Amino acid sequence: MALLALVSWLFVSCGSDDTVAGESSSAARTIEITASEYAFNGDPGVIGPGDTIEFDVENVGEIDHSLEVLSSSGTSLGRTERIAPGASASVTVTFDDAGIYRLICDVDDHLSRGQTASISVG
Repeated sequence: MALLALVSWLFVSCGSDDTVAGESSSAARTIEITASEYAFNGDPGVIGPGDTIEFDVENVGEIDHSLEVLSSSGTSLGRTERIAPGASASVTVTFDDAGIYRLICDVDDHLSRGQTASISVG
């Protein structure tokens, strides 16, 4: 299932080359995502409960972006710092439970401009 085809993959990712809270030591697999003005693009494939995923985010836009992974309750599972145009960053997250998770950009007003997406785990 294409990440873009999932709920609202119209979000821009913001971040830096560093990862923060929620990072795991080793990912089962890597999902590549591009961030541009108010959209994320990528293909998450099938993600199951217990899977550890490294999200590699490349900013192909013209302004800073980031990527934050939120649980169904809105708890942050991990995020990148700001990612400058042309730069990349990654964040590793373990999806403990089945459910709908959100990917957002929390830079400035990017979320309100629609830079969010949902992924289904399970």
